[in-house]
Amino acid sequence: MGRKIRKAILGNLWLKFLSLLIAIGIWLMVTNVNNPTRTTLFPNIPITIVNQDSVADIGKVIEAQGSGTVTLKVTEKRSVLENLSKDGSDFYVEADMNNITEMNTVPLTVACSNTAVTWDEIDITPSSLKVTLEDKVEQTFVASVSAEGVPVSGYEVGTSTIKEGKNIVIAGPGSLINIINQVVAPVNVEGMEEDRTVLSTLKIYDKNGDTFTDAQLASLEFKDERGNVLVNHTVEVMVDLWRIRTDVPIRVQTVGAPAWGYRVSGITTIPETISVAGTEEALEAVGAMFDVADPVDVTGAAEDVTVEIDLTATLADMAGLKLISDADPSVQVEVAIEANGDVTLPIPLSAIHFTGKPEGMDLVFTPADEVSVKVHALSEEAQKLSADALVLSVDLSPCAVEGSYELPVQVTLPEGYELAADVTLTVVSTSHAVQTEGE
Repeated sequence: MGRKIRKAILGNLWLKFLSLLIAIGIWLMVTNVNNPTRTTLFPNIPITIVNQDSVADIGKVIEAQGSGTVTLKVTEKRSVLENLSKDGSDFYVEADMNNITEMNTVPLTVACSNTAVTWDEIDITPSSLKVTLEDKVEQTFVASVSAEGVPVSGYEVGTSTIKEGKNIVIAGPGSLINIINQVVAPVNVEGMEEDRTVLSTLKIYDKNGDTFTDAQLASLEFKDERGNVLVNHTVEVMVDLWRIRTDVPIRVQTVGAPAWGYRVSGITTIPETISVAGTEEALEAVGAMFDVADPVDVTGAAEDVTVEIDLTATLADMAGLKLISDADPSVQVEVAIEANGDVTLPIPLSAIHFTGKPEGMDLVFTPADEVSVKVHALSEEAQKLSADALVLSVDLSPCAVEGSYELPVQVTLPEGYELAADVTLTVVSTSHAVQTEGE
């Protein structure tokens, strides 16, 4: 019986061994078909520099060369690769300054949070980090706050200040310190409804207007003006919102006296109103009118005076108040100068008698609402003049041809008055398509 069992086990041994090899081959083939080994690239993996104190001990600082990133080539099973984050966040690349060589290069090491990926399955390019050793330089920069976004409707960012102080002390390689042009603390105020203190990560702009890379920032040390280290170059920014007030009338004063026999008959501004943002106290102090600090000098004027005034000086004297964002601070002021006895009357276009209006033409009038008629009284005994006493007419027959026309306005005045200035009306004439029957 035992001999039969032994013969059954040992008999045809080579055939059994061949069957085992075939089974293993089939298993490997099936495995490779369903879960093949592949190679995937992971670009732009940042390099983390550690143990920089080892160079600081000799009074030096390092500046990393290149982009500060590497490309990883990982060879693994498809199932493993599919579980890796496509942005490469599963990998950690380190440059240990304790391992710096005489050639100022630092070997790079890489690790993966997925334990299925081992170091021998990863190729890293470049394999080392080139650095330069420089003397440490320290300089103070004034940081500005940049608001991004729009607060809730009816409000604007009034003031935004860095809680730690606007003076930021930056230490690092002289080659980097010397190209710093601007330090900015950006804050997002989109939808903000109330005053708030927010965290901001400082941005550094070089003299070409480009932002510093992460590798460059890693070579710098940030402190506030009291010497406290700003971890991750982050500061606190206090943002105060101001309420917006729209359509505030502008009021301008004059100084001096016009020429003998003339007077100031009116003051107009373009625009007529402005929109401001301010604290509740400042908006209350403005009152019903925005009084411009700079008066218009009309000394000796015998004709209209037109000047442009910058509101910046006025606003500088009004604490807690500013123009809304993107508003033009300049205002055009026109002071009307008239001879004594002159009067300017506004006549609406609807009161003008138009003759010779051409058919099939579209007419656009400028001004579109009213014309100003300046008249002069021939004697002091002339009765007070009203707009109803004037008769105006315009002949539109020249507008039968497309074009732009400056047409004279005929003005009939009551006895005792004469026209002090010609009156014209600009008309743009264009033909319009005649609709056919059935349209």
